[in-house]
Formats: sequence, C-alpha cells, structure tokens
Amino acid sequence: MKTTLDLTGLCCSVPQLMVYSKVKKMVKGDVVEVIVETGSSQEQDVINVIRHFSLEYKVLRQGDKSVYLITK
Repeated sequence: MKTTLDLTGLCCSVPQLMVYSKVKKMVKGDVVEVIVETGSSQEQDVINVIRHFSLEYKVLRQGDKSVYLITK
C-alpha cells in the first residue's frame, strides 16, 4: 500500500512523529511517500527516521521540495 505524507509547512517534532508512526506500521511491500521542503529540518528528521529503521529509499527533487519514497 502507498501512503503520502505532505509535511511542508510543519515544524517542530510533528513531521518526525508522523513519519515515525507511519514507518513503524509498514509491512513488506508498503511505500511511504514523504514530501518535505529541501534543506529544511523536516528533511533531516525524515532521514533520521529512515536510518533508525534501516529502510530503503529514493529521493526525488522537485523544485524546492524533496520527495522521499520509503520502502520496506
């Protein structure tokens, strides 16, 4: 199943908690698409969660946004 999280405009720990919650519930074959502002603290939060769970991911740059496709 594919889920999309658009985190643009969010701040503090909200983006990290949202990604953590979705990723924790992933099963094999799931994809979580996360949209963040390139170079923001949101982006670093996403990377930290991905590393914590040792997940595979791809990054697509779209203007001032980065799209992370996280798979399990």
